[in-house]
Amino acid sequence: MAQYHLWTALEAEGCACNLQHYNPIVDQRVAGEWNFPQEWELQAQLVFGGYAEGAREAVEKGGKQQQPIEERLFIHGSKA
Repeated sequence: MAQYHLWTALEAEGCACNLQHYNPIVDQRVAGEWNFPQEWELQAQLVFGGYAEGAREAVEKGGKQQQPIEERLFIHGSKA
């Protein structure tokens, strides 16, 4: 819930947000890079910042385009 509330507050201030969850494989490297205790477990990182010029307007106008789901999704073992 804390992540949701923080995300909502940042969005209300005009920031773009992206919540990234971590795989334990990176824990040791990240701990070495930023010098925090090895016993800490990374859970997630909420990255935030401004929108690129025109990005918010493009999304609001329906300017975001995606490929059809059939072209973006692969299910291993599928006979499709």
